[in-house]
Amino acid sequence: MTVNLRNEFNPYPKSKQLGLKTKKKRKSPKNKNFTQAIKLAIFKRDEHRCVKCGSHKIENVPHHVIYKSQGGLGTKQNGATVCRLCHDWAHHKRKGPNGEPSSEGRQWFVDWCNRCLDENGDRKEGAREEVYT
Repeated sequence: MTVNLRNEFNPYPKSKQLGLKTKKKRKSPKNKNFTQAIKLAIFKRDEHRCVKCGSHKIENVPHHVIYKSQGGLGTKQNGATVCRLCHDWAHHKRKGPNGEPSSEGRQWFVDWCNRCLDENGDRKEGAREEVYT
């Protein structure tokens, strides 16, 4: 027990009394949002076009292929340039640009990342032909 100069009572926590080690809280990664530099790199990599339909009317923020709420980070590999329609499709809000079921949108973007991007988030050789399908 400690007494400070103001005569306030400040007991030791139970863990210190018993000599127990306290668990440290895990800090979640703080880089879930895309930095401005990563946004620009994603847009440049994708030639400022939606990776699904090829539209030039793109969102001002890339789509997180693995959602932030599920641990997706703001990395170049986890980002895709999308238009509003394809972004809604990726979030199961509408049918795809070619009439695909809304339930297939998210998986299409995951498959696109695996098929077209390397571990650094750059285009794989020969991957350009697979765009706009």
